[in-house]
Amino acid sequence: MSNRHSKNPSNQNSKSPDLDLYVKGVHFHLHKETLAKRSAKVTTLLECNKLHELRWILRDMDINPSIFHLVTRFCYGYKIELSADNIVSVLCIAYYLDMSDDHSSNNLLNKAITFLEQRVLMSWSETVKALRICSEKILDKLADVGLIEVFLDSLVEKALNDTRLLQDLITLPLRLYEPLILEVSKHNVSIENLVASVCNYAKRWVFEKDSGDGSVSSNKREVIEAVERLLPHERGTISCGFLFKSLKESIFLDACSDCRKGFEVRISNQLDMATAKDLLILSPTEDGSYDIELLKNILKSFYSNYSVSDLSRFVSVARMLEDFLLEAAASDAGLRVGTFKELAEIAVAASCDVLSYSDGIYRAIDVFLERHRDLIESEKMEACRFLECKKLSPEACEHASKNEKLPLRIVMQVLFVSQIQIRDKVAREMKGVVEEKTQDQVHEDDEVESMSKKLLKLEIEPDYSKKRKIENLECVVHCEKKKTSVWREMKRKFGCMTSSTMDACNCHIKKRKKTYYRYK
Repeated sequence: MSNRHSKNPSNQNSKSPDLDLYVKGVHFHLHKETLAKRSAKVTTLLECNKLHELRWILRDMDINPSIFHLVTRFCYGYKIELSADNIVSVLCIAYYLDMSDDHSSNNLLNKAITFLEQRVLMSWSETVKALRICSEKILDKLADVGLIEVFLDSLVEKALNDTRLLQDLITLPLRLYEPLILEVSKHNVSIENLVASVCNYAKRWVFEKDSGDGSVSSNKREVIEAVERLLPHERGTISCGFLFKSLKESIFLDACSDCRKGFEVRISNQLDMATAKDLLILSPTEDGSYDIELLKNILKSFYSNYSVSDLSRFVSVARMLEDFLLEAAASDAGLRVGTFKELAEIAVAASCDVLSYSDGIYRAIDVFLERHRDLIESEKMEACRFLECKKLSPEACEHASKNEKLPLRIVMQVLFVSQIQIRDKVAREMKGVVEEKTQDQVHEDDEVESMSKKLLKLEIEPDYSKKRKIENLECVVHCEKKKTSVWREMKRKFGCMTSSTMDACNCHIKKRKKTYYRYK
């Protein structure tokens, strides 16, 4: 923008312009005397003969040249139109150039402050509109003169009267948004509206795609860390999908450990409310792998939070993990046998003594073998490593016995289990009694176990000399040998108890009379 046009403010002065100013590379031809009449700062620089400094007087301010043109028009006596779009920048220039009434009556600073108080701060929408275009340098100037607090106080007062207004704040810079939400959250406000605003802010500033610029990523990291700080910890107030997506972004953006841990904790507190699709948000990672350790940490935290009275939550998580294994097998053609086996091991550990049947594991294996028809027999056996044939339902046994994708050894185990199931069914019908665990049935279970071991010994290069354990999730039980309860077994499998923390485990519960449940 150059002021060499018909609306040039200097045209009102008969003298030739004697001052050249530059704003973001734009050249302004002005009169020293005219600017000095309105600006105490310009007057001081002229008196000190600092013309070079005067030429670049606004170099430290992120001011649009069109806004400075508006200010120069005021200096030349033209009427100017103030609005929510330009008031903040005009205020900053007026403060910086010291255009107060002490220097000249009816000066710009007083006019701008009056407009701010009477036309902007009185309106929620006009206040938000005035702030949303502020750059960091402009915000610095506002902070220097104490105007940040003025804007925030105005918004907080209105938000407390109607928290639905918080939805309008997603366009504000983080520097304004975070303190505003923190202040509002100190009062008794609707947590639903508060969470909705924070989630929408994350979607606007973090989840939207960008060009991958480094500065953008840095800004996203700051936002996701602020989002974690602003979100409440109450169970169920935030959707599981949003939490999983936020955790994934925090890992990708290399956010601080407190940020990542905060999302992990919130997820573990309501893991039983999640779905397999929620869990799939984390997997696979950018390189196509699965973060097994992250999944284990979340599960470990989940089992540490609840007691045996929360068995229904364990059932929900067990079924969710089976569904997750199925989804992974169905959606990821590149899923390796080793990775599938690790995921299956976690799913089986979660369902142990919680689900009566392991049909979900079988369905996942069936889909995995269907997607990987080129596997050799030993690889198929690895994929079936954690399939417990004796926990298959009669319907699953019937399907598996005819499944040509399964290894022959597994089919033989299934046929043997099917015979046991048929014999038990006939016996129950003849006696007309409900199913009950008798000594004979215990013997039959031993038969199944013995037969399974004999069949598995036929596997190529077997290695059963070591007990398989989930890494870093083992527990040494130093008490009397007795049947482990469902709760104690879950904690043992996911590392809530160790040999060093058994007595002081923070998830310890009082002993209760044993009650056994069976869930189908």
